[in-house]
Amino acid sequence: MVLIHLLIVFIFTTSTIKATTNILQYDLRSSTKLSLDDIYEYAHLLGALSGLANRDTPKLFTIYGDSDIRWLSYISSINWPEDANYTVVTSIIDLVERLSDDIKGVALYDPKVPATSNLASTASGVYDLIPICYRPAPNSLYTQLVQSGPQLSVQINFVNMFVGNLTGSAKTDAYVWAAEHFLDSKLADGTYLGYYIDKWWSQSSKASQAPFESLAVNQDWIIKNRGFIFDLSPWDDESPNDDPHQPIGTDYKALITILEKAYQQHNGTKFSTVSGFVPWLFKYVDEKHGGVPSEWRMAHVMSAFNVVIDADACCVDNFANAAFFSHYAYNQSQQRFIQNPLPSREQLIEQRLLNEDNIVANRTYIIYYAGDYDSAAWFANEFKTLWDDPKRGTIPIAWAVNPNLYDRFPLLHPYLYRTRTANDFFVSGDSGSGYLNPTQLFEPRMFSGLPRADALWIERNRYYFNKFNIKHTGFVINGDAGPLTNQSDLMYTKFSPLGFTRQQGYTTLGETALIPGTRVPSFTETDLSDGNEIQQILSYYKSQTVRFAVFRGVLRSATNYATIAENVQKIQPNITFVDPYTFALLARIYLSKDYTINNDLVSYVDDNLPKLVRNRDIITTNFSIRNEGWNTLNNLRLKLTFACNMVYVFNWNTEIQHGDIRSISYQFQVDCNQPGEYQVIYQLYRDNIAFEEFGNVPWISSVQLVSIIS
Repeated sequence: MVLIHLLIVFIFTTSTIKATTNILQYDLRSSTKLSLDDIYEYAHLLGALSGLANRDTPKLFTIYGDSDIRWLSYISSINWPEDANYTVVTSIIDLVERLSDDIKGVALYDPKVPATSNLASTASGVYDLIPICYRPAPNSLYTQLVQSGPQLSVQINFVNMFVGNLTGSAKTDAYVWAAEHFLDSKLADGTYLGYYIDKWWSQSSKASQAPFESLAVNQDWIIKNRGFIFDLSPWDDESPNDDPHQPIGTDYKALITILEKAYQQHNGTKFSTVSGFVPWLFKYVDEKHGGVPSEWRMAHVMSAFNVVIDADACCVDNFANAAFFSHYAYNQSQQRFIQNPLPSREQLIEQRLLNEDNIVANRTYIIYYAGDYDSAAWFANEFKTLWDDPKRGTIPIAWAVNPNLYDRFPLLHPYLYRTRTANDFFVSGDSGSGYLNPTQLFEPRMFSGLPRADALWIERNRYYFNKFNIKHTGFVINGDAGPLTNQSDLMYTKFSPLGFTRQQGYTTLGETALIPGTRVPSFTETDLSDGNEIQQILSYYKSQTVRFAVFRGVLRSATNYATIAENVQKIQPNITFVDPYTFALLARIYLSKDYTINNDLVSYVDDNLPKLVRNRDIITTNFSIRNEGWNTLNNLRLKLTFACNMVYVFNWNTEIQHGDIRSISYQFQVDCNQPGEYQVIYQLYRDNIAFEEFGNVPWISSVQLVSIIS
């Protein structure tokens, strides 16, 4: 009896002991006071160390900018990683030695061919190496880590490997070799691409003015995921300034080769993401090609190969800890992020935006699009400070955050959804779940000639928009791809049921219009002018009629938006600032003359379907649904497609009033004897009409069927 008691005490005691998370902390900021060569090489090394050390668990935190200090304080306040114990390391040699289990040697690159620095980055991810520049100078990293100190072994050597005998350029010879060696073999994952300036940064006349802009630390995310990193000009009509003697178009041809091989890895069944941007501060931009045209050229080309951009654009773009932060997503598991409910008809009548006869009040309706958050780096560096503004909540704002940024920086979304006010709503930024040009998804696809990819884009956006309860695309940008088309408009109706806002001048439908044959409204944006916003907004006012206008701001605070609105309304009280979903519901009624257009809207807010099942398992599951529409829901059916594409139909006889969430529990038996992964889809039906027909995206996830072990 005593032994049993002691055993119970022992089990209880040991099971409640919490494991400490040991994390190394390194402050990289002092390196920016060194030579330009050292600045790049230290940042490059830390980017790789972070990618390798943080691949499986968070083990290394790098301090490189002010936002790193803020986020370190924040994660400590929420006890993540749990019970973290930080050890400050001040010596780069000590740091490398402490991480020796994660490092298998060195990828040595050639300073005479700066492109090889990016080859070394790719090799680092593929072979678990660290990139070191062959620079045998006193106190260089090569001297400290290879010639002396830990004397790391060189596993792959790019020195004197490329001379330009293949393409006429040593730079592009290097990338053509890398594409064949890393992408053709699938050693590197072409769904993770990095567009980051190479070691040539150290030679740039502008580098000394921007010591944090090498962005070599940003490579950690690509290295963690064994991706592919490059730096090539998207222009085919001039030689790049970093390689002026190459044949014109050589950089561009190498870029196309890389994008083709990345696409071929998965035969067009996935989108790739390129983190980074045209390094316009240093390269590829001149009198002939400006910064914005170079951005648009990049997007035009990338879109043709099913590549979306996570736009680490100058100059709030250094981001040192993506690999570390990415582990926070595991804390969230399958969590869905649910927004404020849509407004009811009664609420809009009470606010005098609608009358009892369902006539929209004669006002000019304005929404603020608060962007541009199409970059995980911008999102991490700028957003929380702007969000924590004390005036947030005093004015409706459409916060435009691309939902795919969660993959690289999952730390902020839970905070935003948890601390939102009744006036905070989320829409996507450009152009949905990633920055691309939508018409480039349709044939003929300039630059690539590949098959259309609109169905793949719809599938991708349905996943992200569902996860973050987004029903509006805040900014559809088509750049050099030209006007949006009926095809591209209809594509957005499949995942953005409460509308989308276009670039100005990119449609023939007019400022505000329903997409023909649908309930989905479309709008046109206007960029807020700096310093003249009040008069600019007042100029959009039309008396005795209804007008809808979207004003786009970039990196502005809630105080800024609120101050502008207060001053506008002092002069013209019939200009009304609303949230994006009130905006859309009013536009739908106004354009259709039918208030029932806002019936039958729902959000699928939760379920507990298992992710792993066996044949004949009996599953008991709950589904939770919120009524977003203006009618009461009852006497419906819920149709579930599960493993082996078996369909289960359940009666939904629980009444749901507007804004309410109701849950129902059902039981079913798995009927599938073919192991594998299957798509899970469910949605409501009225009779035989799917709620998808009313503009509701079905919930889509997956389930894995495993064999029964006898």
